[in-house]
Amino acid sequence: FPDAVAERMFDVANVSNGSMLGLFTSYRVLERTYKLFVERGWGDRTIKQGEMPRTQLVQRLKDEPGTVLLGTESFWAGIDVPGQALSVVVIDRLPFPSPEDPMVDAYEDLHGSKVFKEYSMPRAIIALRQGFGRLIRSTKDRGAVVLLDRRIVEKGFGKSFLKSLPVKTIST
Repeated sequence: FPDAVAERMFDVANVSNGSMLGLFTSYRVLERTYKLFVERGWGDRTIKQGEMPRTQLVQRLKDEPGTVLLGTESFWAGIDVPGQALSVVVIDRLPFPSPEDPMVDAYEDLHGSKVFKEYSMPRAIIALRQGFGRLIRSTKDRGAVVLLDRRIVEKGFGKSFLKSLPVKTIST
């Protein structure tokens, strides 16, 4: 999966000529993707979480057309990049909470088998909407969100995710 994500993100970056935010649920997959971008000559245009403070990374995405920014959880919300500086957001997986998350354990202890439907899925839907919202910051913004997780079309719960999104979606 990490290699496939890295390849698809690279493909999208080539088609969009950068101006891309890659959102990850795993540092391991982020690192693999960054490595592939560097190996293929995009090292000067690709920045990742941890290289510098978040505000500086976001500013570079805004200031340098064609930049690719790769980040995990803290980049899914709270960053604002209006206009053409960001034309595509690529999301590696649906952002379900980790099964090792103590809150998941606590909810399961209290509510048993309802943990997925009543806790994990609503949290993932909110996080996906936040990640999706990084792209459209004003009425003039245009672009695409690419979700690399096939579960959104292959699993029954995928319909709940699609219905929650604020714009028309196309699934393949």
